[in-house]
Amino acid sequence: MKRIHMLAAALAFTLSAGSADAAKVRIGYWSSGVSLGFGSFLEAGKFMEKQGLEVEYVKFPDVNAPTKAMAAGAIDFAIGASAGSALSVATDGLPVSIVLATQVADLDFVVLADSPVTKMADLKGKKIGMSPAGSATAAITSAILIKNYGMTAADFQAVPGNDSRLAQFLSQKEIEAAALRTVTIALLPDLKLRKIGSFRAEWKTITGKDAPPVLGVGLMRDAWMKDNPDAPARVVAGMRNAFEAGKADKEGVAKALMAAGNIPEADAKAYAALWDGIYTVSMEPADIASLKAEFEVFKSVGAVKGTLPDAALNPAPYEASKAIK
Repeated sequence: MKRIHMLAAALAFTLSAGSADAAKVRIGYWSSGVSLGFGSFLEAGKFMEKQGLEVEYVKFPDVNAPTKAMAAGAIDFAIGASAGSALSVATDGLPVSIVLATQVADLDFVVLADSPVTKMADLKGKKIGMSPAGSATAAITSAILIKNYGMTAADFQAVPGNDSRLAQFLSQKEIEAAALRTVTIALLPDLKLRKIGSFRAEWKTITGKDAPPVLGVGLMRDAWMKDNPDAPARVVAGMRNAFEAGKADKEGVAKALMAAGNIPEADAKAYAALWDGIYTVSMEPADIASLKAEFEVFKSVGAVKGTLPDAALNPAPYEASKAIK
């Protein structure tokens, strides 16, 4: 009997120690836009917890807030930090690393169906709705107008806002055009819109490559990676598993969205149907090359400055995650 009690005590100690040793990670994401879908499904499916991580999710109301929180040491990992701001802070020498490409810039340039604007070149001198300055969307939009249509920053007026606000501006004719996510457009069947261009096609004109621009990245705090050497790969493994699960379970994605964002069922299902085209979880050589090319494009239009260090793009957690289920 005494031996049984000793074994039970030893087991309790082992379980307690294992729990105490679980790496703690604070994960941040924007509670709107494309980030909401992945973040809500990631939470609902407990994909990080299944990797043995102790997780705290932190949601932000602003697209650039996760990157700012990362710089302040308030979170350890941002699942979809704006590529523009992430590249900028990495260039400034902040101790953070881009470890994943997570969101693809699947956006269209749209106008109202009865708008006199019929093509991209007509946007010169117009008010154009886009995500706030510092976001990847704003940087990509500016690059497209400047590089492909010979405009300068003074040739168009950028009107910032989230997608729902921009849609409202369009309907009220306060702006002439907007760069909206395909997710948003799918959720606005009653607003009669006409597409005049797409990020994918316009980016191909700039780069000469088929790969669409990266909108969001997985950004990780260097100090946290150093303090928890095994955890970064587990975080990436959790991201990869969530991505694959979302591809296979659109109903689950819709349910997570409905619960997290109070989104009507029809809208949640329309959002979930776009999962495969708006998300990615990868840091292959091609992704690194794409991010480097994106940095150079952003730099050419003044969206970022300086030189991007090779160390800022860190594929090690991604590569290590391939050995984890």
